[in-house]
Order: sequence, then C-alpha cells, then structure tokens
Amino acid sequence: MLSKSYEQLTQTVDSAVVRGLIELGPRDIRRLSSLIHVPYSRAINTYKRLRRKFGLLISAAPNTELLGLTHVFFEATVRSEYRRIALRAFKGVSSLNYLAGSATSPAELFGIIYAPTGPRGDEYLELFDELVEEGFLESYTVRRFPEIVRHSLRPEYVNWSGGGGYVFDWDSLTPRPPEPGVYDPSHKPLADRLDLLLLKELEFDAAKSFPEISAQLYSRHGVKVSDRLLLYHYEKHLVPRRMFSKYRVLFSQAEKLGVYLVTQTAPGAYKEYLDWVRRIPYLNKELLDPSGQHFSEYYLPSSEYQGFLGYVNSKLAPLAARMKMLVSLPNSRSMFTLPYELFDEERGEWVHDAHADASKVLAKAHELMNLA
Repeated sequence: MLSKSYEQLTQTVDSAVVRGLIELGPRDIRRLSSLIHVPYSRAINTYKRLRRKFGLLISAAPNTELLGLTHVFFEATVRSEYRRIALRAFKGVSSLNYLAGSATSPAELFGIIYAPTGPRGDEYLELFDELVEEGFLESYTVRRFPEIVRHSLRPEYVNWSGGGGYVFDWDSLTPRPPEPGVYDPSHKPLADRLDLLLLKELEFDAAKSFPEISAQLYSRHGVKVSDRLLLYHYEKHLVPRRMFSKYRVLFSQAEKLGVYLVTQTAPGAYKEYLDWVRRIPYLNKELLDPSGQHFSEYYLPSSEYQGFLGYVNSKLAPLAARMKMLVSLPNSRSMFTLPYELFDEERGEWVHDAHADASKVLAKAHELMNLA
C-alpha cells in the first residue's frame, strides 16, 4: 500500500512539474517549485529525471503572427521523373516550416511554409507556379491560415512511473485547458536578426543555457556573440515583446507515425470540431481559419493508429463537410525553425524570393538526377 501511495505521489509531482514547465519554461525552477507548491530540491530533481528518462523536449513557440509571418499549407503532385528525388530537392525552399512525403501516395509532397503577411505573401506563392511551368510539379494546392496553435503533451494522461507512454480511453478524453491567445499580429516585426537567431535556437531547445546557445550560433552560423548579449536580447527584446507565446513540452516525435487532417468544417460546427480535436493527446499543432478551414498534426505510435481512426470517424468526421487524411513515416519528413536568413534588418521586413527558391529546387533536382 505504501509503495502504491508513493507511486501516486510521484505521478502527481511529475505531472505538476511538466505543467509548470509549460507555463514558465525551464529557466527558473525555483519559481516553478513555488508555483506548484513542491520543494525546490524535489522540483529540480524531478525536472532532471524527466528530461533524462523520457527525453522531454522543451521548445519556445515563436509568435509568428507578431513577427509578420503566416503559415501556408501546401500539397503538391510531383512529375513522375522527379518523384524519387523530390523530397530532397524541395528542401531548397528557404521558407519551409515542415516538409513530408505522403506514405500513401508516392507522387505527393505536403508541408507548411512561412510566408510574409499581406500581398508579398501572395507574390511568394508564385514559386509553385514556376515549379509547374518548369515541369517539376504536375499540380499543387495551397491554403493560407492566419493563426497557429502549438500544443504540449498532456501530462495527466502520461504514465510517468512506467515507460512514459500515454494511458487513456479514447471515449473518456476531457477538454484541454484553454491556450493563450495570439498577440498583436504585425506587418512590421519589432525584431533584429540576433533576436531571430536566438528565437530559432530556443524553438529548437529552450532548455539550453546562453553559453551553449552562443557556442551553437558560432558553430552553425558563424555568428560570434557573447552569452551576456544573448541574455540581454532575451530579457529586453524576446520576453517583453512577446516574440514567443509560450513554452511547449513534448515527447520525441522521431519514431512516431505522422498523421494530418485537412478539414473544412460543416456550417456551425467549427467550435465543436476544435473541442474534439484538442482532446487528443497526440495533437502537436493546429492551423486555423475563421472560415472553418482547419489543419491538425499528430504524432502517435503505430499501435494507436486504429484507435485514432475510430475517434476521427466517430467524433470529427460527422462535423466535417470535407476531410482529407495524410500520413508520413519517420524517415520521410523534416521540420525547420524560423527562416531568419530571409529577414532584412535594415528594412525591418521579410524578403522572400519566389524565383530564387524555385531555381534552388530545380538546380538540386537536376544535380540529384545526374548523380543517379
């Protein structure tokens, strides 16, 4: 009985620490311990154990709306002669947020790009027209989404005392706590390139120290900057200007099945659809449009796929006018952080170039074809 009580206490403390990380991040565990009413020594030891045992990822979620970027979801059908090398060639697009090959249709690529808000974003999407005209793509569709919501794992459903997997009944999922709203969408981002570089590193791993980030910036980008200057930009720029909206705590997605739903909700069903979507523990992010268009992204063990399908068919499909499901395998997708290289600091705006990106894709495609 004592062992059972200790296990329940550990489960409760583990969940509380993860909730604290979602709210405050990893930089002030002492404040986190006060928030969750757990002694500091217990909180810091729990944090280190969870990171070590379960490989928890902690990420800062960029406030892309404030930074003057919007998300565009695309699907593209590749011409037959390029299908074998298309995924590698398409990585030449400089604005990628996500890229995957379809597990069910070898001719299809899909993903998300960062586009500037406003008319320049429409001009940038002409890169797809150029890739069709040059014979790389057969066809494509794009959907612009003005809002993104990024999610953390759901600690209340995790078996922390066991292997760290989810334990839940698909029929008994409860609503998620409400997410913080989007701050101040902007066409003129209040940022400089160092802000964006720092934000990019925090998006990749928010638990890194500033000396570690300083070393990473030099090794990856050749940017030499002191940890003290990084701390200044963090405290005086990123935090007060809300360049990231929250922290996320995640399990590794490396070995998981990627499943994606692209939906046009039925009239009047949008809010109910969001509620059922957000109950799913495997939900990673959503793209939203008030018109009722919705994109959602999930990473789950293959053993949970049938349960997920049952939930989609019973809870989500009845609320959809149209729905398409896409699937990716672990070795057929890539994720990308903020495209800081596209930010012109002097002009204070993003300088995406559709023709340059299309040219890079085509050049890489021809190079790979010649090597075959």
